[in-house]
Amino acid sequence: MSSEQLIGTLQELAQVLQDERTLGAALARIAEASTVSVPGCDAASIAISIEGRPSTAAITARIALELDLVQYDTDDGPCLRSFRTMRTLRVDLVEEGDQFPHFAMEARRAGIRSVLSVPALWGSEVVGTLNLYSRSGLFDETAATIASVLAAQVAIAISRSPEFAAARNVAELAQRDADDQADVNVATGLLMVNEGCTAEQAEGLLREAAASDAQTIVQIAQRIIDDHQSSI
Repeated sequence: MSSEQLIGTLQELAQVLQDERTLGAALARIAEASTVSVPGCDAASIAISIEGRPSTAAITARIALELDLVQYDTDDGPCLRSFRTMRTLRVDLVEEGDQFPHFAMEARRAGIRSVLSVPALWGSEVVGTLNLYSRSGLFDETAATIASVLAAQVAIAISRSPEFAAARNVAELAQRDADDQADVNVATGLLMVNEGCTAEQAEGLLREAAASDAQTIVQIAQRIIDDHQSSI
């Protein structure tokens, strides 16, 4: 693909990201563009990060989904490696199949010789991967360069989607709740030691202090922890 053709493809994708109303539709268009733009690409998949694990959200051929699923089932493979290391990975399954023996066996059985997996990064976070499969041979540097540009489009599509924003908010709230509960647990333990009371009595003291000071139990717990740390 010439530079002019690549620019044209990117312009079309930019319009897609503006027009498509769902994340799935936008990712499907990017996956399809990969089979046209990346030399040697016969099939493509895009996985997105769901609670820190990749899940396939778009494919251009059934074989791409099947090989993604092989990796999820065995918790091993080039796409997972790329996701975890946040690095582009090119693998010749004929010469380097011993890296991922089970995956390589299934891929070769389907006629796939090479895999190119590129992480889609948004800031310091992996939000997905672009996974390309070839029957003709090893992906070259040109393929990797074009794929990295397309992976950037994947990151843009995911980061702009309401679905991604909602999922991130849920995850952040869950983490915040877990952190708050951890503070309450620590404060309860400190009260049990300092007041010589049971866990139930310590929780009662937290509730009473919160009601008296017009603060939340979490705020009281954090104050108890701060006071303890300052006294050490």
